[in-house]
This record gives sequence, C-alpha cells and structure tokens, in this order.
Amino acid sequence: MNTIEQIINRIKRLEQFVVRVSVPEGFAFSGAVPFDIEIAGSTAMVTVWAASKAEAQRRAEEFFNDTNS
Repeated sequence: MNTIEQIINRIKRLEQFVVRVSVPEGFAFSGAVPFDIEIAGSTAMVTVWAASKAEAQRRAEEFFNDTNS
C-alpha cells in the first residue's frame, strides 16, 4: 500500500503528455471522459497527466478499448 508521502511524490512528478491513439471503428463516448481529447478521422490526440509517456499511452489506449467494449 502506498503511503501518503509516496502518493504526494508521485503527484509532484506527473507531467502532461499528448499521445496519439487509433479510434476503434464504431467508437462512441459513454460516461465521463477523463482526458482532453481531439478526434480527427480515425486518430485521437489525447492529453494525459502521467509519470511517463509510456504510461500516458497505455492509459489512453485502455480508455478507448474499455469504452468501445
């Protein structure tokens, strides 16, 4: 379990990343959207706060995959 200090340190290290994600065919928003998203054709530019670019990419892809199911 994370301590309060660990959580605060993680928050302090977060950066804003803009990542590209392919939009699944038939995608439709359902519920809250946790990111700033701009969709052009089949590509989304997603602004994500994360500790790394890899984490930002993973979180954006998970959002689109989970929302589409």
